[in-house]
Amino acid sequence: MKLSFSSIALLAGIQLTIAQQNSPYTVKVSQEFESPKRHVVMNPVAYGDLGIIQVNAKKVESFSFQLFNNDLKYLKENTVSTEGKLNEHVSYNRFQKFNNKTYLMVRDVFKDTETEGISALEFSPEKLDFVGQSRNLFKSSDKVRSFSYSFHMSEDEKNFMYTYELVSREKRDKLNKDIVGMHIFDENLGKIWGAEVEMPYTEAKMDNWGYTLGDDGTVYLLARVYNDDTQKESIDGLPNYHFEVIMYNADNVKPKIIKVNLDNNFPKEAYIYENEKHDIFVSGFYSKGANKPIDGAYMVTIDTKQGISMKPEGGYYEFPSELIKSFMSDREKKRAEKREQKDSDLGIDFLKIRAIYKMKNGSTTIVSEQYHVVTRTYYNGRTTQTTYDTYAEDVFIMNIDAMRKMKWVKKIPKAQHSNDAGGPQLSIQSYAVGNDIHVFYVDNLKNLNLPVNEAPKWHEQGRGGFLTGVKIDENGNQSKYNLGEVEKYETNFYIREFIDGGRNNIISSERKHKMNSLYSIEIK
Repeated sequence: MKLSFSSIALLAGIQLTIAQQNSPYTVKVSQEFESPKRHVVMNPVAYGDLGIIQVNAKKVESFSFQLFNNDLKYLKENTVSTEGKLNEHVSYNRFQKFNNKTYLMVRDVFKDTETEGISALEFSPEKLDFVGQSRNLFKSSDKVRSFSYSFHMSEDEKNFMYTYELVSREKRDKLNKDIVGMHIFDENLGKIWGAEVEMPYTEAKMDNWGYTLGDDGTVYLLARVYNDDTQKESIDGLPNYHFEVIMYNADNVKPKIIKVNLDNNFPKEAYIYENEKHDIFVSGFYSKGANKPIDGAYMVTIDTKQGISMKPEGGYYEFPSELIKSFMSDREKKRAEKREQKDSDLGIDFLKIRAIYKMKNGSTTIVSEQYHVVTRTYYNGRTTQTTYDTYAEDVFIMNIDAMRKMKWVKKIPKAQHSNDAGGPQLSIQSYAVGNDIHVFYVDNLKNLNLPVNEAPKWHEQGRGGFLTGVKIDENGNQSKYNLGEVEKYETNFYIREFIDGGRNNIISSERKHKMNSLYSIEIK
């Protein structure tokens, strides 16, 4: 990725920064760099004072590591082969940095027993090379279901877990109970515990919605459990399901089950997580009806000792209708008001949680976005055609204070569209610094100073726009900044692929015209 400035500056490696006056953001770009032939450019990895290492991979056969300092100046590189360091049948899983260690994780396949597992090969950031040979972490007892591996890290980033599902024993969901492998290690690859456990309910009754790994090695599985085998979302207007937290630990793989009390609301999204005080929470969005839009957020505390769930003060946090109707056209607002009068409720369609932040002041911030894909399939007389339209629209951010009361909720208006199923230039990236939230996305330039009574103008993927940064401080004060027109960046600006740079910044490596550049958006 590079900016349009003179070739003399490019050759000299001069760094360009873009910052609006009084902006808290500085955008930096490195000099262009090449990756070795057939090596795919992957995510960079931040190493604090050492700098940033760009990882490029030729499957698992060869890796190129390129070191940049934190001002994005190229320092050195090393290309290494993994020959003799990995087992025979392996494929790439992830390149993972912990507090003090980094590993290449690969999927091992053992063809003679039709089993598999994960192996780890240590990487030295100082040497830009691998250390020793890979070490197998675990093997499954039977065939593993395709694409079922999942990686999880503890809150303190000292322990990690792999989960997977075995191929079903029974073909009928009403008869089969999933067998899930759970293997927990510390960052030195010391095994804390591991087992393959049978789920307490059949596939027809239970959906796995996610995990969190406690700092002490306890596994918390969040499951949606139907009240019967029909898998109907509602019966007589009431939810036909509930949530349960299913706990596993090294002392007893027989689970402890805690039912999550959400009254008669319909939870639409649910995330389970642990904070720095080792409290377990379940948070997400809810609706008041099975087929209704999102009404608001909820937060439930899990008392793991007593085995109960407790709604904090408030428990449910409804989106204000006036906020929802802001930044709408007159026609949209009238339509919303009619719906509100009919249902005595308004709600938000297609709302997806993008991040949940545990802030320094003890509050919780939920970042969400309206996002959906419309698929149309038709027959043109000769063949069947399918078209896609991806829409990434308004952003809603809610802050729940340390006393578990809603402090503020904000709406960031935007309207992005793409004629494909992925929309890689659409959506957002967010980042928390202290008690402030920062949101970045590509927008239509006409939306920079948008009045509250106007709807945002559409940004079509690949048609210019400007890089936008929005800061919301701990009191809900909101500021928007123009970080530069995208036409100045001779690249595809995929903001949602940016990752934590470890120094109050987000970083990404992007590619265009067979060249690469490292990018950093720094926050003051």
